[in-house]
Amino acid sequence: DYYTRTVFEFVSNEIGAQGTVCGGGRYDGLIEEVGGNPLPACGFAMGIERLLLLMEAQKTPFPERKKCDIFIVSMGDEANIKAAELATDLRNEGLSAQFDTVGRGFKAQMKYANKIGALYTVVLGENELSSGNVKLKNMADGTEEETTLKDFTDNFQSIVIRHAMAGFDTEGIDIK
Repeated sequence: DYYTRTVFEFVSNEIGAQGTVCGGGRYDGLIEEVGGNPLPACGFAMGIERLLLLMEAQKTPFPERKKCDIFIVSMGDEANIKAAELATDLRNEGLSAQFDTVGRGFKAQMKYANKIGALYTVVLGENELSSGNVKLKNMADGTEEETTLKDFTDNFQSIVIRHAMAGFDTEGIDIK
């Protein structure tokens, strides 16, 4: 037995004989036993399947996954850097923003944006970086709207609000 002193286990009676959901403890001598230097340690393991069974038994609602507000398609090293900055700015405004981190091509990035249910996409490449203008695409209806890269975060929110208000009587309401 590799535990020393503290040992813990979380057990539920609601999921049958295999009711241990999580267990762990201190492993002060374990590293030394396998040839390493003495090192105090603590760890645990959790059975995800058992946790899901317990949630189901307790009728715990599973939260719906929030859709990605915007996927930033980036082409090239400079665009990748700008995409990371833009995603950070958008996230700081409470939006869900993603960008490519594995080097996909343009088509593969657009396909991925569709797969994750991105509501909007924006393409960043050499042309967009040099002109300072980008096109924001509504993935639901395919419409595109041009905006400046400089004010993108503010403009994106205004565009989303305008799209959300489409079809409503907005007379007397100033939507920028």
